[in-house]
Amino acid sequence: MHADASPWAEFGEAELIARALGGAEPGPELRSLGARLCRIPMWERRAAGEAGLVRDHGVAAPRAARLAAMWELAERWYPDDRPTVGSPRDAVLLMERLRSAPREEVVVLLLDARHRPIALDTVAVGTVNASRLAPRDVFTPAIRRHAVAVIIGHNHPSGDASPSRADRTVTAALRSAGDLLGVPVLDHVIVTRLGHHSFRDAEGWEVDAVA
Repeated sequence: MHADASPWAEFGEAELIARALGGAEPGPELRSLGARLCRIPMWERRAAGEAGLVRDHGVAAPRAARLAAMWELAERWYPDDRPTVGSPRDAVLLMERLRSAPREEVVVLLLDARHRPIALDTVAVGTVNASRLAPRDVFTPAIRRHAVAVIIGHNHPSGDASPSRADRTVTAALRSAGDLLGVPVLDHVIVTRLGHHSFRDAEGWEVDAVA
């Protein structure tokens, strides 16, 4: 180990959780708990709070209180500075490269419980239609990365942001799939070089408040 390295650097997250709960020599039960909790995404742990750790993850109440306090301190000391995506314009800014893309591309913006971006994945290249873009293309990366909600985006290289019949059909199918999976589609934005179209704004979609 480098002389300047932290003595804690050799420990994985599971061991650190166990030590936070049980001291320098945590028993097998705490190590098992640490291993289980470290597999839960950080945003989900923070969103769960004390009650959620007890209810959803079977953590004993005193330990849940300690963990919730520890994660709250981490949030205050090192706050997550990712911006909340609260409007179609926010989403379009994250999809800026689509404005100049020469071919039609479909992207999915993955969001956490506070509607902050996790990733922006390209899921299709070419004309958007129901036969080429299946719900699994969108929701497989969302589930794999533990996204809580998604925003769909694609570009119209023609410069006309008006949605086509295929755009509307695909949007309806993806919204239905998202509702079934518990990963709602918050918007579908069509991006052009000079503008954009938001299904959320145009059709008055109701969007859940940020957790």
